[in-house]
Amino acid sequence: MFKRIIGKFFPGAQQYKVSSARTQKAVPAANMNSSARDDLPIAPHDADFLNYLFGDSELKTHTDPFSDFVSERVEQLLLTPKALLQELPVMPDSVTTLVAELQGDDFNVDALLEVIEREPSMAAEVIKLANSARYRRSERQVTDLKTAFMNMGAQGLIEGVIDAYVKKFTPKNNIYWRQFGDKIWQHSIDTGLYAKALIKSSHAAADQATAYFVGLIRNLGKMIIFQVMVEAFHHVDPNVPPNSMAFKKLINSYEIRLTYMIAKYWQLPDTVLKAIAYQASSRYECTPLALAVLEANYLSELKCLLSSEIIDADEFERRCENNLTTNSALTMADYIKAEILLELS
Repeated sequence: MFKRIIGKFFPGAQQYKVSSARTQKAVPAANMNSSARDDLPIAPHDADFLNYLFGDSELKTHTDPFSDFVSERVEQLLLTPKALLQELPVMPDSVTTLVAELQGDDFNVDALLEVIEREPSMAAEVIKLANSARYRRSERQVTDLKTAFMNMGAQGLIEGVIDAYVKKFTPKNNIYWRQFGDKIWQHSIDTGLYAKALIKSSHAAADQATAYFVGLIRNLGKMIIFQVMVEAFHHVDPNVPPNSMAFKKLINSYEIRLTYMIAKYWQLPDTVLKAIAYQASSRYECTPLALAVLEANYLSELKCLLSSEIIDADEFERRCENNLTTNSALTMADYIKAEILLELS
């Protein structure tokens, strides 16, 4: 994915290769019209989570001309993302049907099942999920969609369709990239599940399916920027890992903006667009859905940081008190903390 675009943005890129000692060879200055990342420090929590995903940057305080060059070229692509959006996998009919049904008051499960039955790959993914520990109800293997639906219920069926499509965006190239893919995918799943649980306890409980959907796609921008960066670094010099501060600033500045652009490109409902916009700034409308996704994402990030021991239990509690606003989110935080501490003991 994105190879053709990267080839256009990095013509003759091999002349910019660097040695293992990271000595720079004639990296040209980028001609940027505008930038959202110049001189923007990364907040401590965001820096911790990016380090969890990608590892510590080799250079924290010094400039890194090679990474800056690649990041600035990728930023040009993000500032004019039309070509990037056109390279995204085609949305299958099952997801289109799902999105349309989410806008109504009543969800038509039969309509979704009929569409999935016409999509062998999607049906296989849903049946596979029905046989997972998350949904399996007996020792008998699930082999058809009707049985899968009986095991998973309407919510599980919706989650299976969404999971199968969004998972296409997770990196799978090699061991390093798969490690990131596994981390960001689990984070996305947790964000979706937490958002669904949080919205359930609000007066907007009918939006559980939408909350899971928005929670899962909330980090799409991060996934795609990472894949573009991987492809760019591979095109320029495959020996350089994309975990520099320049790269992390790029992700931090553009991930939600790109997610929002994708949601608009997919013509998702206004309720979804509003919820995604709120992830970028509190100046946008704070709907119950938007707040549930915001707090769910933060809880999932905290879970990752505590389980990997980047932060301790005291810091976990301090960040919860300073950043979570609803009682349901604080209660969920206590449960997450207790579960992780039990695993670490």
